[in-house]
Amino acid sequence: MANYTVQLNAPAGVYPFNSVRISLTSDAHPQKTQDLVVTPNVTVSHVFDIADGTWRLKVSGAGFVPVDEPGIVVNGDATNAKNLDVVWYTLHTDRNRDGNLDDAGILNQVTPPAITYGVGGVGAIIPVNCNRDGNNTAVGYADNQDQRVNGNNDLVTGTSRLEIRRNALGPNAGAPVVPGGWGLELRVIGAGGENPARQHLRIFNGILNNSTEIIGPETTDIAAITTGNVAASKLFALEAVRFAGTGFTSGQVRIVLHVIQPEVTGAGNPSYLYADRVVAARWVGNHHLQTVARMYVANANNAQFRVDLGAAAGADNPVIPVTVGDPAAATPTGVPYLNGNAWANYRGGTVPAGDDRWMRDTIVSGHCSWPGNGTGVENKDVFMKAHRWRPLQNWVYETLLNANVGISYPAAGSADAIASANSGGNIAVTPPVQKTANGIVTAYRYGRIYYGHNRYHRVDASSRDFMAAQNMQTPIILDTDWLLVGHVDEMMTFVPDNNPGNAFKKWKLLVASPAEAYRLMTAAQGAHGAANVLNRAAWDGVHNRFDYTSLQINGTNVGATINAFLGNGPAPLTNPRDHSNYTYKQLRDWNIGGVETVIARNVAVLKNAFDLVDTDIIKVPVIFFPEGYNPGDFTFADKVSGWTIGRDNGFNVYPGKQGGFQCGALTGDMPNMFVGNDRLMIPKPFGPWIEDNTNPNHGYDLFERDLTQKIAAIVNGPTCDFIDDWDDYHVALGEIHCGTNELRTPYDGQAAFGNVRYANWWTAVDA
Repeated sequence: MANYTVQLNAPAGVYPFNSVRISLTSDAHPQKTQDLVVTPNVTVSHVFDIADGTWRLKVSGAGFVPVDEPGIVVNGDATNAKNLDVVWYTLHTDRNRDGNLDDAGILNQVTPPAITYGVGGVGAIIPVNCNRDGNNTAVGYADNQDQRVNGNNDLVTGTSRLEIRRNALGPNAGAPVVPGGWGLELRVIGAGGENPARQHLRIFNGILNNSTEIIGPETTDIAAITTGNVAASKLFALEAVRFAGTGFTSGQVRIVLHVIQPEVTGAGNPSYLYADRVVAARWVGNHHLQTVARMYVANANNAQFRVDLGAAAGADNPVIPVTVGDPAAATPTGVPYLNGNAWANYRGGTVPAGDDRWMRDTIVSGHCSWPGNGTGVENKDVFMKAHRWRPLQNWVYETLLNANVGISYPAAGSADAIASANSGGNIAVTPPVQKTANGIVTAYRYGRIYYGHNRYHRVDASSRDFMAAQNMQTPIILDTDWLLVGHVDEMMTFVPDNNPGNAFKKWKLLVASPAEAYRLMTAAQGAHGAANVLNRAAWDGVHNRFDYTSLQINGTNVGATINAFLGNGPAPLTNPRDHSNYTYKQLRDWNIGGVETVIARNVAVLKNAFDLVDTDIIKVPVIFFPEGYNPGDFTFADKVSGWTIGRDNGFNVYPGKQGGFQCGALTGDMPNMFVGNDRLMIPKPFGPWIEDNTNPNHGYDLFERDLTQKIAAIVNGPTCDFIDDWDDYHVALGEIHCGTNELRTPYDGQAAFGNVRYANWWTAVDA
């Protein structure tokens, strides 16, 4: 028997492997094996007691280039010294979000263990590449809805980077020899209970224009990659296919690199792995303290309205450019969505004929940002497509979707019902607010989403999941059942007030108030009881008098006087319950006791959600009327007055309850305005017209003057521009806000809150 010594010289340097197996085999003798622990730049050895003869030496271990030396003739004691080479492959992402790929994570673990945020947050943020740079599959397809990189701009601004690197130490490190049997495998793994990871993330086969998908919805969740293709290193482009939401609540995916060394673990079996946890960038809804960069309005036989709106936008500071969307001229366009693992055109129903003027209801204004490749931050305007099926969507997908504007449609392909509550007019965002409770202050630096969602008006589940999963603007749920259309923009909005030192109070909340409208009329009745309400007043310079033309709703003249509104005579419209007549007193008592109370309950919800006091609120005069009816039985708690017997044909039941009405605005609904940069574009209320020859216009609108004076009390506050939208929007149950939309620049959190931490959302938030 011979003492045969195998001596292994481990290379100097840092590497994560320390275990090898020595094997001696012979056709004539039993195999001999020994596992050794190696240390960098240290020689280790093992003495085998073997018979003389012909032997084969193998040395293998994860990360080590195998040694395979056959035909060793042993004839007495001997030493066989081998210099080991270490060659291993690692995975790299921009884990610390500085624009550069980081060092490898921890061997055989997922790095980071959890996605975190704040100043020291970790985990690469992947852009949701939902704009359209070009070279796409078809019109209406965003860059992340096909299998290739869509041009150089898409490559640079719409994707992030993943790299596989070959590392080598040892005598052959300069020109490492990688065994032909070694293989690499990329895999994506999702969070438990979520849809497959390949539906959320796409990996391309390089970083060139037209690089194609190797992992993603239309291929697979595993891709074999040759070591020859990687060579010393290889970069891959990444894009997120969707934002967090239904089936992707976490927004997270694990990317795993398996390295296969058959001599260590057998063919096809991973020998070791590196894994990175990544997360999709978040969508952030825009609020009214952000600068308006562009306004959108639909061409819908509303030429004069667009002229007036354009004049106000042109007078704003900064000036707001206006883009007109033309749904009638748009080509019917498919709405692509991911149906399992293939793209399909979503059909929410037959698109109704006719114009579609409701720009706000079609899309929800927002933006997205993420760490760029290299230095800087990438920003993209991204609209959330509301779950609505009307002609404007053709314009959205054919024209609005472009290199600068992305579209995300959370409900596409879902079974969610299409309903009015899904519309963008029912989804809004507060400015930055905070909540103080029990001495603990919770900051909402990006504001809070609020929407109406109750018994009769319900936002689709997919959109609600989408908004909640962003974990940025915790939603507040209000009650809009009392409104026929059911949108939050019908009862409130926020306008800028830059005077408070508190960064979380740089706003005023404007709230529709019937009680304020009747208070103003009551105060004016003594001197101006005959003043016309809901009339267009035209000055006749020849006869030095006003000519009045009554406004109409549903073909009925609704013009009257202050005296009529405060009296008990018959009102012109009919009860939607049974089409009977009702009186101005019924209308007045119902507005003051019923509508005002329901709005106040919504304000109470806001007061509970963030620090809101009465001095933050401006009450805006608006009178409502019963436009719809909710059949069914009411409860005593649903009665406006417990002293009045029965429902009073609906007028003694709170609007929105069974047995009660759903409302529309009778006077122009001023809170339903467009909030510009230093101008408010407000629907004319057509309140009481007070004749006054000392006024340059020979008179004034009482409701307009009231709101103008309240806004003027804001030091250096916005200017009020009142625009006549009655025939174009009001009679169709909407106003200016409903008919417009906008791009806004991202909020400058660093300037607002005085700390560089708040410049980007991933450092600003804690979770």
